[in-house]
Amino acid sequence: MKFSYKQTFPAKSDAVLAMFCNPAYHEKLQKALGASDYRQLEHSDDGKLFRIKCAYQVRSDVPLPGFAKKILGETSSVTQEEYWDRGSKTGEVIVQVKGLPASTRCATSLKDAGTGCSKNFDWEVSVKIPLVGGKIEQLITDDIRKKNPVDEAATRKLLKEF
Repeated sequence: MKFSYKQTFPAKSDAVLAMFCNPAYHEKLQKALGASDYRQLEHSDDGKLFRIKCAYQVRSDVPLPGFAKKILGETSSVTQEEYWDRGSKTGEVIVQVKGLPASTRCATSLKDAGTGCSKNFDWEVSVKIPLVGGKIEQLITDDIRKKNPVDEAATRKLLKEF
């Protein structure tokens, strides 16, 4: 399942990208989104390519039907990798939910617009479970979309700190 959306920020892309390439931002953002037990697993930054890998626990922001609770549980253990190419201002987010045969990826990009910038998200969610995979893809997609306004508001607030 593919879907896209855009966020806007009241700062130029260089300032926003500098924040995205700061490990402290990722921890603060996940906590603002309701994640618990945040752990940074890996981090590298050579000035051209930024990479961070973290793990955390998260609850769905959408109601889960019984079959989904059996598969996903009340909380999910998530591993997330994020990459940013500083030159092209493009990135990728890869999310893995423990025990779920799924692929959740997002291509991201920053573009200046007026006095600020926009961040574009192009998601692709695929769950490989016979019969219910499409329904779980829809639940994951709904959860990501529901978290988007909270993510954007938290990022705007954090931008004042970085």
